[in-house]
Amino acid sequence: MKKVLALILALASFLLAGCSQSNSAATIGDRKIALKELQTQVDLILAERNGVDTSQMQLETGEALTRSQLSYMISNIIIEELAKEQKIEITPSDLESYKAQIFANIGGEANLPNVLVNASIPSSALEEVLRRDLVLRKISDKESAAGADQASVNEKIQSLVSAKASTLKITVNPRYGTWDVKTLTVVAAEPAGDAVTDK
Repeated sequence: MKKVLALILALASFLLAGCSQSNSAATIGDRKIALKELQTQVDLILAERNGVDTSQMQLETGEALTRSQLSYMISNIIIEELAKEQKIEITPSDLESYKAQIFANIGGEANLPNVLVNASIPSSALEEVLRRDLVLRKISDKESAAGADQASVNEKIQSLVSAKASTLKITVNPRYGTWDVKTLTVVAAEPAGDAVTDK
C-alpha cells in the first residue's frame, strides 16, 4: 500500500509540474516567458522577412529559430537583472544617442529592416536590444576605466552574466529543449520535441 501511495504522489507531482509549465516557455527566477509571447516573437520575425530580400541571408527556421529566440529572451532577463545588481540605468537620451550611432554605422535608418531581419530581431524589439547592449557597454567601460584590457573585460562580463544566470532558477519547457548553463542557450533535447511552428 505504501508503494502504491508513493507512486500516486510521484505521478501527481509530475502532472502538477507539467501543468505549471504548460503556459510558459521558460521561467527565470520569478519571471515567466509565456508561450504566446514566444510565438508572437517568432511570428513577427517571419512576417518581417517577407518585406526584404533574404536570398543572400542565412536565416534560422523552425525549431532552431524558436530555440534561439527563447535563448535571446531569457538572456535579456538575465542582463536586466544584472543591470539592477550593478545599479546601471539606461536613460532615454542614452538610447537615442546609441540609435543614432547604429543608423550611422549601417548607412542610415532606411537600411534598418535588412539589418534586423538578418539578425532575426523583430523591429518591435529594437530598443530592448539597444538597452541590452548599453548595459553591457557600461559594464565594459567601468572595467576598462579600472585598468582592465579588452580580453579581461570580456572575461569579466562573461563571468558576471554566468554568475547572475546561476543565481536565477532557469527552467525551460521540455518541448523546446533544455537550458545549457555553459553556453547560456537553450539546446535541443534528444529526441527533439515540438517547437513553436512557423506560420
